[in-house]
Formats: sequence, C-alpha cells, structure tokens
Amino acid sequence: MKKDISFLRAVIILASAGLTLVFAALFNSRSTSGVIAGKWSFQMGIVLLVVLTAWITTAVLFSRESTVRKRLSPVASRIPEFAAGLLTVLLPLLFFTVWFLFPVPILQRRSFVAGAALLSLVPGLTVTALYKPPKLKSTLGSTAVMVFSFVLAAVLSEVVLHNIMPQSIFNPRFGLRPYQNVELEVDLPGISPGGTLSTNMWGLRGEDPPQQWEQYFTIVTVGGSTTANYYLDDNLTWSSIVQSELRKTQPATWVGNGGIPRHSADTHLLFVREVLSKIKPDMALFLTGVNDMGPFLRGAAAEEERLPDSGLRQVLFSHSMLLQLIYKLKVVYIDGAPVITRGVDPYFQEIPMNEPETPLPDDLHDILEDPDFYRCRIRALIQECRSMNITPVFMTQPLLYENNDHWRGVLEGSRWLGGSAGPMSAATFSLMLTMLNQDLMQVCSEEGVAVFDLASEVPHTREYFYDSMHMTEAGARLVGEKAADFLLERREMLWPED
Repeated sequence: MKKDISFLRAVIILASAGLTLVFAALFNSRSTSGVIAGKWSFQMGIVLLVVLTAWITTAVLFSRESTVRKRLSPVASRIPEFAAGLLTVLLPLLFFTVWFLFPVPILQRRSFVAGAALLSLVPGLTVTALYKPPKLKSTLGSTAVMVFSFVLAAVLSEVVLHNIMPQSIFNPRFGLRPYQNVELEVDLPGISPGGTLSTNMWGLRGEDPPQQWEQYFTIVTVGGSTTANYYLDDNLTWSSIVQSELRKTQPATWVGNGGIPRHSADTHLLFVREVLSKIKPDMALFLTGVNDMGPFLRGAAAEEERLPDSGLRQVLFSHSMLLQLIYKLKVVYIDGAPVITRGVDPYFQEIPMNEPETPLPDDLHDILEDPDFYRCRIRALIQECRSMNITPVFMTQPLLYENNDHWRGVLEGSRWLGGSAGPMSAATFSLMLTMLNQDLMQVCSEEGVAVFDLASEVPHTREYFYDSMHMTEAGARLVGEKAADFLLERREMLWPED
C-alpha cells in the first residue's frame, strides 16, 4: 500500500517545486520593472506565497495513505481514465502554445517558465495518482498512448507541411515565401479592381535575381506596408517603377521589393541582418518612419510582442513548419492582421474632433521615454549596411495629413497602430511624423548618407493616398519616378564605375 501512495507524494513534490520556482521568479523582479509582470509582480508573489503555504499544509495533512484514500479517492473514481490522460497531455501542450505564441515579460524568465511547466503536469498526474492500482496502471498506459499519438501527429504534420508549403531560405518570421501567386480582389479608391501579387525565388516581390548578379546594379527596397504596396499589381508598385525608370539609363539594374507590413526601423535592422546579409545587394533603399510612430501613440506598450530574435523560441520557429502555421493563424485571428487577398477600406475615415486635444510640449521629443530612439535605430541601420558593404539610402515618409486647419479638425485615423492615449488630430500626427523625418535627415547628414525628402515631394491629396499613408497607383508611380530621379542625379556618388 505504501507503493500506491508514493506516486501521489511524487506529484506533491513536483507541484511544490513548480510553485517555488514561480514564486522565486516573481519575487526576484522589482515591482516597477517590466521583467516579469510589471508593478503587479510583488502582489502576484504574495498570492502565490499563500497558495504555496496552503499546498504544503494540504500535503502534510494528506501525508497518510488512509487520509488520502478517504478524502480524495471517491472524487477520482468518478473521473474517467481518458480524462486524466487528456489532462496530463493537453495542459502541458496548452502551456507550450501560450509560451510560444505570447512572449510577454512574465514568460521570459526561465525560473517562471520551468515552474509553470511543472505545474501544468500536476492536475492530470494528481488525478492519475489517486486511482487504485488496476486503474492507475491502465491510465498510465493510455496516457503513454496519447503522448505517442500526439508526437506521431506532429511529425506527420511537419512532413506534410514541408512538402506543401514553400520554405523561405531566410528567417521564416518575415513570411518571404518563394513563388507565391495571389490574385487580388481590391475595392480601394485609386486602385484597379484586379491585380497579381507574386514573389520570386527569394520571396521578394519583383523579378527573379539575374544570373549575372555581379554584372547588375542591385537594389532591395526596405520598408513596411507603404513599400510592400500589397494591394497594387506587381508592375504598379513604386519599387517596380524605380526599376523600370532606372533601366532606361542603366539596363543592368534589378530592384527587389522587401517591404513587409508593420515593420519599423528595428525590424528593418533584423531584415538587414537576416536577409540582406545573404543577398548582398549594392544598395538598400529605405522608406521608413510611419511604423515608428508607436512610441508617440502608446508609449512603452508600442513595442509589439513578437518572437525574440534568438533563443529557444526562434530555434523552434525556424525549424518547425507546424509552429510557423500556428503563429500565422495567431497573427491573423488574434492580432487581427489583415489578409491580403481582398482589399477594402475599413480603417480610414475622416472623423471630426469632438473634444480638445491633449496638450503637447513645444518639443515633441519630450513625449517619448527615449527621445533618441529613432535616431539610434537609423544609425544602427547605417552601420549594419556599411559593415556589409551595402550602400544605404533613405527616403522620408509621405502622408496624406498635413499641419493645417482642416486636419486639425479631424481625428487621427491610424488606429491600426493601436490608437493614442488621448484624442489626437490628424495634424498632430503629421507633426509627429515630420519630426521623425527630420530626425532621419539629421542622422543621414551627420553620417554622410544620401537621403531623399520624399515627404516634401508628394502632395497631400486623395489622388495619391487611399488612406492616411498608403499609396494609390498614382501615388506609387509618383514615388517611383521621384526616387529614380533622385538616384540618377547622384549616379556618380551612388554608382561608382567598377
């Protein structure tokens, strides 16, 4: 009979270890830091201390076999065997999924993750341990079969997905799938109803890279959705226009479109390290700014929860097509990322300002926790490109809004960025982006890097924008032509003869 109870005691020890690890993680975080759970870390630790004390007390009271059997066995006997097995298998899987998909601060500390992982095993093992010997043996067998079945299903899923999903040769977080072909259904002002979005062998929009790569002048455009031009046909993106315009003067020119929606300057840096380091183009042409507006609108919460750039999550993500698929489903159905096969205009409306704006300081940098955050990001991009012998060229971000009376009476409409803490006019949004554009030009001037003030060249009209920042076909053509002219005017500086 003592052997019957030893399994339950092992479960109690397992749970105690898990609670202790989680407790230690919470109390090792200062209440004002964001390492674990921000200001709630200490309070959560106190609650857990109470739970841990209650658990230890319960373990002591139930230390005798007769007490355990008398109080808990009748409850366990009403739970079917398969339920105990499912709890043992599914709860750890659920915890793993949450840990993988939501890299929030509390799931970054190793001791917390280890403790929570142990605790996810406790409910199923506790029920199993309370079964009488014949039922206990049967339950352990069925649990082993479930574990084997899940492992087999995961392996088969990986095999199938590796055969039906094109694999990117780069970091899979970028979603650069080679040879995709999507027929677009678009209902947006200034954009043709139909079109094609396709990718080349690298997953970039544009032609396949030329076989005589060294004999071509090669450019990769880097930016967010205003560079990707997802709702425009392949041949109508501003990157494609740049290529066609440059080829009139220099036929051996290739331009690949590396725009990825929602990418900002910090993720551009990851793109440079993970993608451009392998491609090695002659030039990286950056259109950046609007996706770096987050710190203005949401403060510290502006940094999106995304998979870390290194560590176990990234290793698993890089090698598992199943996890990549699960992550993509999370991005679409939980994060609300738009699906690109059908374009509508759900975000942009000119909503009148019905209340006064939040007062602003004279220097808008004072709004930010780190006034130099954008300048530091641009410098990092420049240094990274130069370390790879890639010429960086930057363009400021154009916008429909401008600082005038009309837009001061309109609520800023970029709610996809998460909205602002208080009411903000479109004119103020324009001022903030203008400040980032000025920061960009300042850094480029200091670093001796070519920068084109594109924002001053694009009129603030609906002819060129279908919402506050994304371009119509006319807007993309204007941007492509202006960018090409800028490069051609500086041909001797940017394109030294080999």
